[in-house]
Amino acid sequence: MEYNNLTLNGNDSIIRTLFFTDTHISGRNPRSRKDNFLDTVLDKINQINDIAKSKNCDFVLFGGDLFDNPSVSNAVAGRTARTLRNFNKIIGIAGNHDLFGNNIDNIKSTQLGLFEKAGLIDLLYKGEKIIITKNDLTLQLTGTPSHFGIDHDDIKEDYVIYNKEADKAIHIIHGMLMEKQLNPHMSVVTIDQVKETKADLTLTGHYHAGFEPIEVDNKYFANPGSLSRVSSDKSEIKRKVGVLYIEISKNNINLEFIPLEQQKGEDVLDRSHIEGSQYKEIQIEEFMREIKVASTIESMDITNIVKKIANNKELEKEVVDYALTKLSIAEESLSSE
Repeated sequence: MEYNNLTLNGNDSIIRTLFFTDTHISGRNPRSRKDNFLDTVLDKINQINDIAKSKNCDFVLFGGDLFDNPSVSNAVAGRTARTLRNFNKIIGIAGNHDLFGNNIDNIKSTQLGLFEKAGLIDLLYKGEKIIITKNDLTLQLTGTPSHFGIDHDDIKEDYVIYNKEADKAIHIIHGMLMEKQLNPHMSVVTIDQVKETKADLTLTGHYHAGFEPIEVDNKYFANPGSLSRVSSDKSEIKRKVGVLYIEISKNNINLEFIPLEQQKGEDVLDRSHIEGSQYKEIQIEEFMREIKVASTIESMDITNIVKKIANNKELEKEVVDYALTKLSIAEESLSSE
């Protein structure tokens, strides 16, 4: 376990921070957007910086998927860099969209890796621990970035913190954590599976709809939802975009969802492509129904199927990683339905 130390200045023993996630910055407008997507996202990030200053935050936390792909254009990266450099300090993790093939080992070849090198964001890696001290208060900060096999392999190794060496502990992970299983054909991690963690607060991204803070055994689990609405699903049109304000003392962790100023969903999200393809969706649904009827398999884990095929055909790891990344993106999209 690698350690880093950070000492904060202040008159009190309270650590204040904000948490936001899944900005999906891109120079290309998602099909569902009617506005200028890049301008809108950067405006929201500027709003978060204003909130951080008004709340006297010591730093800001980020949950992954800064970019919609790991090699956005230099023009887009440049505009993003100018926005992020206004922050006092950002500590975060990489999401699957930030990585080639969902392989954390290639982070240095991505735009997010370049931002880390330029000092625009401090990235947390698995096996690292930051101990933050403010007067007589200590905070342990750990993180698990997205990686090959996340939510499928050893989930406790990614989600559960066994060693706590501070007054309070926060763990950030870019994974599909939910309160309960919503779809038997989608791999998720439920809070009940990882509630043994010693982290006082587990923060997640990846699941765009998010969920309100949930308390289990005096520990909190929270996901404020994606900062960007890239889907025109009806729930996304209604969803309020915001940031999670976190106030940490020796005895308590207080959480508050702060909504951002945003345009009405119907003004920026276009559903015409969905409404125009309803017949196609019906055909797909019927096809899937027939498959289920004809199949003797009650549930299907696509990722495991890909792994088995890859092993049988002795495919190169890069090929498998690419296929699993595409599946992860599809799974993320399905989860917002």
